[in-house]
Amino acid sequence: MHLSTAFVSLAAVLSAPFVGAQLTPNNLVAASTQGSLSALKYTHVGGPGEYNQVTDIIPGTFPTCDANPFCITQPKQISGNLAPFDDEMTVVFRGPITIDNIAVYQPTNSSGATWKQVSSWAAGQKPDNLVFMNNMGGTNNVGEWSICAGASQSYASGDFTSTVSSPNAEIFNGALDETHEVNIMTGEACSSESPCAGFSRGTANHGWAGSKFFVFTFDMPASSDPSHVPAIWALNAQIVRAAQYGCNCRGVGPGGCGELDILETIAGTNVDQAISEIYSPKGATGTGNSFFARPTSGKVTYGVIFDVQTDSIAIQHYTEWDYSQSAITRSVVDGYLNAPAMTVSFESANSRRAEMPRSVFSAHKRRRSGGHF
Repeated sequence: MHLSTAFVSLAAVLSAPFVGAQLTPNNLVAASTQGSLSALKYTHVGGPGEYNQVTDIIPGTFPTCDANPFCITQPKQISGNLAPFDDEMTVVFRGPITIDNIAVYQPTNSSGATWKQVSSWAAGQKPDNLVFMNNMGGTNNVGEWSICAGASQSYASGDFTSTVSSPNAEIFNGALDETHEVNIMTGEACSSESPCAGFSRGTANHGWAGSKFFVFTFDMPASSDPSHVPAIWALNAQIVRAAQYGCNCRGVGPGGCGELDILETIAGTNVDQAISEIYSPKGATGTGNSFFARPTSGKVTYGVIFDVQTDSIAIQHYTEWDYSQSAITRSVVDGYLNAPAMTVSFESANSRRAEMPRSVFSAHKRRRSGGHF
């Protein structure tokens, strides 16, 4: 995002007294709020409820895998704006996709007047407070795997197809093939000194909690196999730390701990269209018959804002983004949140589900490789 003279320079914004004035971003793609979308805003996201927090996994013994119970959970009470999306979150990418840049901004203090860049990465460079991970625990003796409980998280190799023993041990070019997934976490590992919520196994890192602003530049090239389609989605970080495709707190309605499908193409439908849906203890809602265009012929930039203050989530298509920005102001964030967008209230869930042959898990299907989940 270039803060031009038609907008206002970042230096001027940061040096001026904060008075809460709303600034209008100049890097938004021309507004389209139905059909083929440029922007989507979920409102009234949070509220009281509970989800099933995983506290342990008892895999049992092969071949019966008959431990009962297998997935040990207990109710976790939540309340307030953005709950449970104010929990630590991770973002998952499914190929085919080529990622060029990632940045994450968060408020620096309780007033939220300034949002600092807390994590970043550019293709071919070493990440800053950002770790690429995958669900291939047990490969190359990294993380853990059992035939009954599947694979834990692991540190991803530079080509995203395997594992490495330490985070970001290989440089990433951002090309993710159509048979793999990768997710991002902060550089801080779960430990006794810095515990993570819920149950963790194998290799586990913290996600981003509270308000957060993700920016991605990427494309989603055509697939060689029409059943392999790309997606970007955000999950409560507890899901991947337990087992993204197994024992976890994922789900729709009571029990679910939060998932946002940001741009997801669905096999068996128009794979040039990417929908968005949101799941939490409230239920589910989404874009319905509207969609974002899948970027098959060039790079695009999207921003996703999870904002506790306004209890809203915004997904927006940008013309560009200046990844060298170390901070943005609350007034800039408000400018994005108040820009024209298709608005979906989460007060009455299940009102705008996509009319497609899918379930919450149908697109995020298990991938098996060498016996791994």
